[in-house]
Amino acid sequence: MSPQLSRPQPGIVTSQALALFLDTVEVRPLHARAASDNLGSLRVLQKAGFTVVGTEISYARARDTEIEETILRLEPR
Repeated sequence: MSPQLSRPQPGIVTSQALALFLDTVEVRPLHARAASDNLGSLRVLQKAGFTVVGTEISYARARDTEIEETILRLEPR
């Protein structure tokens, strides 16, 4: 029987990818948007230092409807 490989948690992979991106891209401020009901994405962005600056109703093509998006900003270091 072969050993079971554990699958990485999506939030951990996303956090690591975002950290690598932020180390590479030095432009600040950076802005991000996430669906307000996407708590996982919002948490990853906030852990990386982004702060919420507002919300906006926008059309989400993937959902084929308007949704509330949270707008975030990462300030210069």
